[in-house]
Amino acid sequence: METAVVYTRKGDVHSFETGAAGLQTLTVDYTGVPAEERHGLAKQLLASSALACYGGMLSALLEVRKAHVAAITGKAFVDVGPNANGQGRVTTIRLEFRVDLPEAERALFERCAKIMQSGCLVTSSLHEGIAMSYDLDANFTD
Repeated sequence: METAVVYTRKGDVHSFETGAAGLQTLTVDYTGVPAEERHGLAKQLLASSALACYGGMLSALLEVRKAHVAAITGKAFVDVGPNANGQGRVTTIRLEFRVDLPEAERALFERCAKIMQSGCLVTSSLHEGIAMSYDLDANFTD
């Protein structure tokens, strides 16, 4: 299944028409931002995509099992280094997620965490070219 995202740049404004429900248009407006601060957008979007996919899959796994999740938080850490030709490349992405849920659902969380070890659609697609790692923890409450 092919998906299209349309990119447009008009002056300092970059737009991504996704067609996705809830995110029709993503806009990056560099108006007034100095040139030396305009770096890293693609890397940040890649990290955001990995977070969205992994977090969405984790949420769905917990939801289908009727877990009482209070919150899910995630962070992505991206490392960049040169390839053999000295060109910059994303070398590693590490995702850290924490789920807040009742202590009574520890076993349920552990089953979901085991499933999530192999990643999601986006992150598992990156495995061959980028070292991916996942740190999935729970904050259990009474």
